[in-house]
Amino acid sequence: MRSPPFFAILIIAAAIAGGPAGLLAQRADSTAQLGLGASSAIQMHAGVGQIKHAALGPEFGAALDLGFIGTPRVRVGVGIDYLAMVIDRPDSLGVRERGNGYVFTAFADATLLPSLGRRLSPYGGVGFGVDAVGTTISNEQIGSLYNTNVFDLHAQIGALFRVAPRGYVSLEARATGARVVRRLGVRLGYAWFYNQLPQKR
Repeated sequence: MRSPPFFAILIIAAAIAGGPAGLLAQRADSTAQLGLGASSAIQMHAGVGQIKHAALGPEFGAALDLGFIGTPRVRVGVGIDYLAMVIDRPDSLGVRERGNGYVFTAFADATLLPSLGRRLSPYGGVGFGVDAVGTTISNEQIGSLYNTNVFDLHAQIGALFRVAPRGYVSLEARATGARVVRRLGVRLGYAWFYNQLPQKR
């Protein structure tokens, strides 16, 4: 099984590093919009996901809010996900192969978060990512499919339920389109909002 490539992690580092440059470009009396200075929340999640030719597998990850675009209700974030699975599929000769696999993802997305003023707050978003895919299957044909790196596009809908003044439990469904590892997932998480909470007007 191949190790996830370091360039996937660099996507997140580059996005965070861009924050200070964006802040310097703004006027001294303006409010930060993107970067660590405008960061508003951190979230961790766990759940299940599934790709074609694989059993339902555990998934976990984390995301960091990096500010907003245009309005505080459109949040920009980066994060990582890890999905483990057992792949079970035949090759072109009909020989069934079975082995462990994973999808490690570094992603960025934009999320519409209408309001946190209510106890229950729905949200939705879209984004893209880089998937590092690996498997223990030694079959040359199947191994070549699942030992690769691919780009993905994803969309998610969910809701936040306030359990503390700045703490929210999240429930989310996410669909991801990618070559070989197109997948669906459901996640339960916890988000801590510490700055710039978008309130209902």
